[in-house]
Amino acid sequence: MHITMIGLGKLGLPVAEVMAQQHTVRGYDINPNIQSDHIRIAHSVAAACEDADIVFVAVPTPHDAGYGGETPSSHLPPRDFDYQHLESALESVKASAPPEALIVNISTVLPGTLRPMIHALGIGDRFCYNPYLIAMGTVADDFCHPDIMIMGFDQWPLDQHQQQADLMIEFYHTIQHTRTHITVGTWEEAECIKIFHNTYISAKVTIANMIQDVTHRTGHANPSVIAEALRHADRVVGPRYMEPGMGDGGPCHPRDNIALSWLAQRFDLGYDLFHDIMHARECQARRVADQLCQHDLPIVILGRSFKPGVDLRDGSTSELVAHYCEHEFMRSVTYDQVELLPCVYLLAHDRDHSDLTVAQGSVIVDMYRRFPRDVEGVEVVWYGVTPPAPPL
Repeated sequence: MHITMIGLGKLGLPVAEVMAQQHTVRGYDINPNIQSDHIRIAHSVAAACEDADIVFVAVPTPHDAGYGGETPSSHLPPRDFDYQHLESALESVKASAPPEALIVNISTVLPGTLRPMIHALGIGDRFCYNPYLIAMGTVADDFCHPDIMIMGFDQWPLDQHQQQADLMIEFYHTIQHTRTHITVGTWEEAECIKIFHNTYISAKVTIANMIQDVTHRTGHANPSVIAEALRHADRVVGPRYMEPGMGDGGPCHPRDNIALSWLAQRFDLGYDLFHDIMHARECQARRVADQLCQHDLPIVILGRSFKPGVDLRDGSTSELVAHYCEHEFMRSVTYDQVELLPCVYLLAHDRDHSDLTVAQGSVIVDMYRRFPRDVEGVEVVWYGVTPPAPPL
């Protein structure tokens, strides 16, 4: 097939390069410096859309600065995503793509967003909402091995869109290597699946981290032991996102909760779980900052990015912890370097730190309770374990 990808950022480019393994792919981005050895980079939307069978749109739907999660935001008025880039891209695609081409949006939107936008553009008969459930750092692999695939069309009955759904399914069968559950529904159903998937992860991480807040107060308990037991309760909890440690982060999850908080107010639901999740995340980060600042030593955070294996700092809980250290406790923070003099180190990433050697008199605060506790001359604090408990 002839495929077009409009938007070659953190999501669009790696996905387009996977698509190019089986199809002819053209791409366009407003950044003229985008390069790829696998897809053809066009100089305009019109050139990218020429002869396209499917046009994918993967442009940002951002929040205002200050809502990313690297600093406190629960006190700010909740806001919807900014859709101006998406609307502009869809207008350009409508004007440029062949009339028979299927237009597919994979950018995140709130429930109820697409219907007025797409009907105003007059492309409802050939538009699909197809958001991906993938993680930064593993975009290509997650795209090839998704848990579920979501395709949203105009409305029930969906018979009028069956040919388009079949086209999408045929396309993905050429790329995806595992058996995937496919949900074909309305735009609103697809919008809800995407956004509630992301916010459910945030809620699960927040609950897991509440365990270590509780064990820190009760003592005589290791939160990792509790989480390990709960991970085996597959019918209720399940194994993923259940290790107490640092808070949820990334370019999606904090901001998705903020957007749903805005939606809860707009629909006057009478409750706002999503604000509470963000507030809890900030309380948990402040507790970590308090732990670091109890020691009269320079503070070093090892792991500034929002998770191991990526360079992105969007929604970084490490930076949120540093914010509290700097603005509430008036202590400076450095990142990702081992000093010659004693320091207090926060092990913010769940990875192997066995090669870490620090100066005598240092303190290591391990958020994941894996670093050996018998290092001579170094105090090792397993966060959430008070008083010290034996290792797992």
